[in-house]
Amino acid sequence: MEIVYKRVDDLIEYEGNARRNDAGVAKVAESIREFGFLNPITIDPNNVIIAGHTRLKAAKQLGMEEVPVSYTHLRAHETSAHL
Repeated sequence: MEIVYKRVDDLIEYEGNARRNDAGVAKVAESIREFGFLNPITIDPNNVIIAGHTRLKAAKQLGMEEVPVSYTHLRAHETSAHL
């Protein structure tokens, strides 16, 4: 798995994301601050988030301009059956 860094403003939240975890953003931000990014955000070829919406929100809360991402060949709408 190749990990690259992308600007947070270039990432697009998937509108069909079934998870709404705004309550967890502060805890994830605390974890990122303490340990760094242990798991990159997974995105499709169009920069749409597959996994990591809460991590992105936490990174924004921390004022991060770039985050680690990994790409998948699947499109966001194709992944719901796989996650």
